[in-house]
Amino acid sequence: MERDAREICTVSLGIDRLEDNYTFYNNSTIRHTYDESIFNYGLMEWIKPGEISNTIKRRILKNCPNKYKRQVRQILAFNLRMN
Repeated sequence: MERDAREICTVSLGIDRLEDNYTFYNNSTIRHTYDESIFNYGLMEWIKPGEISNTIKRRILKNCPNKYKRQVRQILAFNLRMN
């Protein structure tokens, strides 16, 4: 990741004690930190918007703070109405 990239926000989709976080940066990069199980945790990967399913994109936008939704939607290149 570039040194001057600034974090926009982190959206958490985790369930129970398992983490599933997507962190968005102003240079359009996405860091995914997650736990596969209680025995395989603390995993991290850099992903591209095309690697995220539409179902997950919907969940991200639903859980994203309103003040960051527009930026996150642009990064995800996702045009859905979120009512």
